[in-house]
Amino acid sequence: MSKSTNHIAFVVKYFPTVSETFIVNQINGLLDAGVKIDLYAYVKVNNALIHNSLSKHDLLSKVNYYIKPPESKLKRLLLLFKWSFKNFTKIKWNLLFKTLNFFKYGKQAYTLNLFYESQWFLVSNNINLIHAHFGMNGNRIAKLKAIGIIPKSTKLINTFHGYDLSPEKFSSYTKRYYHLFQQADAFTVNTPYLENILKPLNIENKPCYILPVGLDTTYFQKNSTKNESAFFDVIFCGKLIALKGPDLAILTIQKLRDLGHLNARLHLIGDGPMEEQLQSYVQKNKLSDIVFFYGKQSQDDVKLRLEQADVFLFPGRHDQSTGRAETQGLVVQEAQAMSLPVIVSDVGGIKYGILPNKSGFVVKENNIDGFVNAIQQFILNPNKKIEFGKNGRGFVVDNYDNKMLTKQLLSIYKKCNSLIS
Repeated sequence: MSKSTNHIAFVVKYFPTVSETFIVNQINGLLDAGVKIDLYAYVKVNNALIHNSLSKHDLLSKVNYYIKPPESKLKRLLLLFKWSFKNFTKIKWNLLFKTLNFFKYGKQAYTLNLFYESQWFLVSNNINLIHAHFGMNGNRIAKLKAIGIIPKSTKLINTFHGYDLSPEKFSSYTKRYYHLFQQADAFTVNTPYLENILKPLNIENKPCYILPVGLDTTYFQKNSTKNESAFFDVIFCGKLIALKGPDLAILTIQKLRDLGHLNARLHLIGDGPMEEQLQSYVQKNKLSDIVFFYGKQSQDDVKLRLEQADVFLFPGRHDQSTGRAETQGLVVQEAQAMSLPVIVSDVGGIKYGILPNKSGFVVKENNIDGFVNAIQQFILNPNKKIEFGKNGRGFVVDNYDNKMLTKQLLSIYKKCNSLIS
């Protein structure tokens, strides 16, 4: 097949986002492999922190953003005329008129909602396959496929990431994702944990592939040794929410100090709703000399912090209100790629992303003593820290590197009968 037939549409909600660099990595990998990509996003994000990976293929200039229908009916109509004039030579007129057929689609047609929802696919394209990220976006695309705006021959793959399959909403997904489960040709998930959540919902038994999100291991690698320091530096990186356990990290470092490890320090990267609560606890318990907050950081800054750390700690837990748990935790692989030993909890899919007792330790949920004991092993045995770091680096290169995962993704596309060769 010629490369011109390798044409994939990526559909996401937000672009660009600091927390979803894995999508950029996936797109860059496919572009490097010669696949033509159209990128569609429902919401434009004006983010001050822009990762270098976005500039590799100038992705910001290639995004097709959703035109949201104005409240005013007149403005909706004017925008329709403006859009039609701009795309006059490319419009699939039969499909455009279909979206305006109020006899068949009623309110969705005469309010122009169906036109706005269909806008990306009303112009000529040679898209073979649509890859939607997150269930809610995939279902929107699946609805268009169900009514014929998107041809039946165009394959649809949806990637679930975790918060779109939250346990407390489980009973609603059969209805919420009805079109997606009917119209999708395949699904991908990042760990066996998420695969098990999806399985009872996938009543049509569509193919489901485990494809973790990956990283560039040539970027995430240690380029210099840690600065000479008497301190043992533990690092946590993630949104400051209960699910990720930043408070447990603070309690762990506090207990290490109480046990006499006065050189142990904790560095917290990330922001979120728990930040004020955590800072208050640190001040109240006089921990400001060993617990440091950095807020949200760029990818380059995160890498530098990892380079100057001794151990990575990610004590995730189940969210008490939703039952959710971390499904993968890409930062755990980023830390291992930087030759850091990692300590994680046994919840969700985090445990699948390390080599237990070789690149890190898996500790029971909420077990502060377990986290403390794991860190002490590295404090008391520096050679073990080096050994685990080396093992982790090799594990991530072999299993999470973008180039390797791109090959897996192309294989999935081929299995779905796309024209990827």
